[in-house]
Amino acid sequence: MPENNPPGSAPRTTITRVLRQARRRVDPRDIPGAATLLGPQNGPGLTQDAVARLLGVSTKWYRSLELGKPRTFSKTMLEGVRRILALTEDEWETVWQLTYGRPACDAGENGAPARRPARQTPPRAVRQFVEAQPWPAYLRDSRWEVALYNRAASRAFPWMLYGTNVAVWVLTYPEARTQLIHWEEDWAIPMIAELRLEAERRGTDLGLQAVIRTVQSDPAARRLWDSPDLPAVSHPSAVQPRSLYLPREGTKEFEISVLTMRVEDMPSYRLTVIVPALDRPSTPVTKPAATARATDMKQPR
Repeated sequence: MPENNPPGSAPRTTITRVLRQARRRVDPRDIPGAATLLGPQNGPGLTQDAVARLLGVSTKWYRSLELGKPRTFSKTMLEGVRRILALTEDEWETVWQLTYGRPACDAGENGAPARRPARQTPPRAVRQFVEAQPWPAYLRDSRWEVALYNRAASRAFPWMLYGTNVAVWVLTYPEARTQLIHWEEDWAIPMIAELRLEAERRGTDLGLQAVIRTVQSDPAARRLWDSPDLPAVSHPSAVQPRSLYLPREGTKEFEISVLTMRVEDMPSYRLTVIVPALDRPSTPVTKPAATARATDMKQPR
């Protein structure tokens, strides 16, 4: 006789299978900062505990998702699972559908429908400039939505492949606090200062308000937002170096400078290029030398 499974057991089995298979194939070396957080990893595969630590949640909470137990999982957490486990489009749609009971496309916080802002098409010259950079480069709008990025940026910051908002990723995602060294002082405070300044200038922008609400929903980000000691200058000097981890580079720290520029034909957009913070001029090379310093960022293959 056929087994009488309880209602909902098939969907639970499906989400378990999808996430377990994804965990087994992912290579921790592809996750920036994973070696520092988790220690050396031999070969592909992540445990439930490792995924939970990378997500910044308890193992019990992540295990509940993998077992298909009914819980109120946030959109931020699911998107973190998507990036860490490198889910395919079909896997992502399956996980989202079984969690929220609705299609994943254009979903807002907690599965609510969301509207994408209209975007200006970057001029050809801007596209060519971004794509030609050997270092990570991207164009973002006034709401910190990424409009264009190059291959080097997608390799250094895999979250860009999923359309994640820059400010939301930097300020609320656990992966950012792993990849971005000295997260609070060097990365979060300058960005919150800029975001708060933009909020004062453009308080009627509904899209910007939505980004701010998402940022303020994170306790650490909210604490910094409410601080009376935020700097008046939102962007650190381009000569002030910052540090981060890169995929497949283990515990090596890369010292970089963040260059942010205005685009004349796109006044509400900003172009960002992340370059090595070298103490002398350097020409990027196709193949890194065997004795490459920790401050040398590789040109995309």
